[in-house]
Amino acid sequence: MSEENNRNDAAFNALARARARNSKFRKKIPTFKRPRFGNRDEIRSGAHPDQRDPHLLNNIMKKFVQDHGWQQPTSVADLISRWPEIVGEEIATHVSIDIFNADTNELILRTDSTAWATQIRLLSSDLKRRIAIEVGDGVVKTLKVYGPTQPKQKGLWRVPTMGKKDY
Repeated sequence: MSEENNRNDAAFNALARARARNSKFRKKIPTFKRPRFGNRDEIRSGAHPDQRDPHLLNNIMKKFVQDHGWQQPTSVADLISRWPEIVGEEIATHVSIDIFNADTNELILRTDSTAWATQIRLLSSDLKRRIAIEVGDGVVKTLKVYGPTQPKQKGLWRVPTMGKKDY
C-alpha cells in the first residue's frame, strides 16, 4: 500500500508542480480570449440594429453637424438655397434675402417695390411660421422687410423718386 500511496503522492506532487508552472506561465504571457456566443456582454450582430450596421449618409451628416455646433449656419444656408421653394415662386421673384444677422437671428428681406414690402410686412407672421416649419424653429426670430433702395444718381440736378418700380 505504501508503494501505491507513494505513486499517488508522486502523481499528485507532479500534477501540483505542473499546475503551478502553468499558472506562472499564464501570468507572464497575456492571453486574448475570443468571446463565446453565449457571453451576454458581447455585442454581436443579429436581427436588431446596432452601431456596426451601415447608416444613411443623411443621418451621419446630421450628427456631424450637431457635434460641431453648425446647426444655425446650415439652417440659414438651407433657407437661402430653398427660398423660392419655401415662400413660393411669386413671392421669391419680388422678395429676396438681403442679410441674415446671426447674433440676433434676424432676417432682413429686400423687396422690389414698396407695395410688396407692405404686403410682406402684413404676412410676416405667416412667413416666419413657414420658415420655422421648413428649416427649424428658432432659426429666424425677427423678420425685417425693406423696400427698394434709392437709385444712385450722379450729377447736380436730381428728381426725388419714391423708389425703384414705384409707378
